Order: sequence, then structure tokens, then C-alpha cells
Amino acid sequence: MTKDLYEILGVSEGCSPDELRKAYRELAKKNHPDANPDDPAAEERFKRISDAYDILGNPEKRQQYDLMRQRGHDPFSGDGGGQGFGDLSDILRSMFGGGGSGSFGGGRPASRGTSQVEIEIPFTTAAKGGTVQRTLRLPVTCSDCGGAGGSGRDTCASCGGAGRVSSGQGFFSTMHPCANCGGRGYTLKEKCSTCRGTGEIQSNEKVSLRIPPGASNGTTLRTSIGGNTVLVRLRVKSDRFFTRQGRDLLCSVEISAAQAVLGTSLMVRTLDGKVKLKIKPGTQPGTVLRMRGKGVVHNGVTGDQLVTVVVKLPEELSDEQRALWTKVKEAGN
Repeated sequence: MTKDLYEILGVSEGCSPDELRKAYRELAKKNHPDANPDDPAAEERFKRISDAYDILGNPEKRQQYDLMRQRGHDPFSGDGGGQGFGDLSDILRSMFGGGGSGSFGGGRPASRGTSQVEIEIPFTTAAKGGTVQRTLRLPVTCSDCGGAGGSGRDTCASCGGAGRVSSGQGFFSTMHPCANCGGRGYTLKEKCSTCRGTGEIQSNEKVSLRIPPGASNGTTLRTSIGGNTVLVRLRVKSDRFFTRQGRDLLCSVEISAAQAVLGTSLMVRTLDGKVKLKIKPGTQPGTVLRMRGKGVVHNGVTGDQLVTVVVKLPEELSDEQRALWTKVKEAGN
């Protein structure tokens, strides 16, 4: 949901520059992507906070923004005769000719020549890093028309050849690709029958992608295929044994009541193979054992593997087992 710039920074309209700066620094530190490695939304929040401060932290830009609000033209709601904005970066581009970049799944759309796809990768590959091979369905230049889309060009009557049209009013007028010509500035007299005028067709392309260590859901990789930029969003497959919490790996092992009382050693799976884990005598159910350095490497720092001990009690007993447990019970009394 888009918010008022002052709301984004959590300050009042009449706040001083020092109050504004303090609020920005606290929010930027809290929402910085490096401080939230497993929160895909952190980067978007950080961009919104930075974009808001870019306007409100500049006296001239802040004055322009306040003027629009005082006149009752709320750029976020679409009321007051103006058109609302779906993304904060639209405000920056419309008011000041620049600002934030669009993100995967939001913001301004990718330009022609940029594709966005999503792939699933194994949990271990995401944690350790590695290379995956995939066949992706991607747009490529139409060979029949060479990417032209057809033949014969007429200047677009809607945008006058500019390829973009504006909407809104005053400082908050925004530019959008022309819907009539698709942003090209011209229309075709005869469209290519193969690509139907788009200049592109879909093709299966084999790619090799390098996955960085510590990748998580939402991590987006940028690669180039056939001269086109491809943004690949990662979806990490769940693992039957591991779950992830930041740089740490979480798992559980099951032992018997006798093993909990007397102690034991188990071979426990890690990212690098099985490692012996010692269970001390008297270990209580729910105890968490830390295997240092067996977690995920992220930004050069390695986490730990946290192993929760689960004690499994027998549901049925033989006569001999019942007698033994009875002796234990009596000894305890």
C-alpha cells in the first residue's frame, strides 16, 4: 500500500530537518537489506524510505510536495483531479526527473529486451551456492522480420511519435508508454504474421546460472541471454530436514529415553555431509545443541546449525520392558 511521504518516515508534516534526518537514519538502519538477509521485502522498504527522504530532505522538493498536499491534490489517492501513483518512484520521476528503480514484481515495468522469470532451486544449492542448468521460455528477436515487427511505418497518432504519453496534472504528471504503439512512436502498416507485430517470439533457451551462497526466496539474479537482459527470481524448495533462520540452519534429531538418560552419539546431516554429534547424559527433551560453523555463509559470515533434541517414548511395552521401567520408577522414588 502506498503511503504519504511523511507517513513512510513516521514524522509529522511540521517536523524539523533534524527530526526528519533522525527518523530517516533509524528507519534506514532498521530496514537495510544487509540487516534483513532473509526478508525479501526489506529492500523495497529501504528504497521507499530513501526515496521519501530524497524529497522531504531537500527543502525545495519538500516545498513542492507540501504545496500539492495543501492544494488537496493527494498523489497517492488519485482524488482531487489528479491520477494516483502506484509506486513512489513514479513521484520522483514526475517531479524531479529521476529516483528509485523498479523492483521485481513492482515499480515501473521492464523495458523491451528485459525478461523476468522465476525458477525453483534445491535448498542445499541455495544455502551453499552452486550452478544450476535450466531451460527458460524467453522472448527472442523474430527472425522473420528482424525485430521490426512488420513493414511500413506511420507516426503514432496518439503520442505524435514520442512513444510516451502523460497523465495527471502539474508537478505530478507522469509519463507512460503509449498504449497505441507500445512505446515505439510509430504504428505498422503490415504486421509480421510470425510475431504479430511485436518483433519477438518465444523460444526455449538453455542457460547456466551461478547461485550465490546464502540465496533465499526472492533473490533475483541478472544475466544476459541472446543480447537480452533476464532477471531470474529464485524460489527455494523446502527441505525435509532443514529449515533456515537467517544464517542458521534448524533441524531436529530423535533419540530414545535411554539415550537421553545415558547419553549417546549420533551422525547428523549437515550441508557438508554427516558429522558426529555427542548427546550428553541427562539431556532434556527440547534441548538445542549448537554445531558451530555448520550453517549458511552469507556476506562472508557463516552461521551455525541448531539441533533440537526430541525424546521419543515407547507407546507399547513388552512384559520385560514394563518390568524394567517399573524398577526405574521405584528406584526414582
